[in-house]
Amino acid sequence: MNHLVTIIGYARTGSNYLCKLIEESFPDVVSHYELFNKKMCHINLDYKHTLESHYKTDKLHLVADRNPLEFMDTVIKLSDKNIVSHKIFPEHITLENAKKIINKSRMVLVVKRNFIDVYISKKRAILMSETHNNPWINVDTTNFKIDFNKDEFISQKRVYDDWYRNITDHLIITGKPYTTLYYDEFHTLDIKGQQILIKEKMEQFIDGKCLNLTLTDVDEVLKKQDKSLDYKTKLTNYSEFMDFICNRGLSLST
Repeated sequence: MNHLVTIIGYARTGSNYLCKLIEESFPDVVSHYELFNKKMCHINLDYKHTLESHYKTDKLHLVADRNPLEFMDTVIKLSDKNIVSHKIFPEHITLENAKKIINKSRMVLVVKRNFIDVYISKKRAILMSETHNNPWINVDTTNFKIDFNKDEFISQKRVYDDWYRNITDHLIITGKPYTTLYYDEFHTLDIKGQQILIKEKMEQFIDGKCLNLTLTDVDEVLKKQDKSLDYKTKLTNYSEFMDFICNRGLSLST
């Protein structure tokens, strides 16, 4: 029997890191990434050819978009591992379908981060994508500055808050097992500590007797892109940003 683990995230909340950590750490887990990305289906490369052969197309993102529930069922069915994990972003799938996939899941991992850092990191990556191949993972963003726009921030924060509120409400109403991983807390742990935490959560919600949750030693997952904790290195209009944060009573990451 295959167990589905769904990661609920948002760009720049550490979901790529978590997917890669699971992929490298657990030999009995198939770790996919953004299966429902509108531009490209980010599927585990060991299963890419299998899915393309099954659907007789390399445009898997179109197949997934047409019928996400059927596609999810097929991904699970064609897996040769006991656990299949993947992640969902709000821009990739409707809330209704996200809830239906959650209903299929054995457990859910919700990854969250202070939205101030989400906003800054996401805007930097979008701007850097004009000159860099993959600023979402492989580029050092330290000292790359952006303009803080309070109206843009407020609008995007509303989307962020609505997404997590709707998902959390659904999880509570349905009684679906879930745990929330807060970015700053999770990344204070070393890799071994992170592995043990995820292992414990999966064994808590999935019958461990039928699973092989042996841990593989991992030295490095993904390199940290921003090595600075000083917001002055991130923003061109730092004073304006601080005035806004103070007036709104928002907290900065520590």
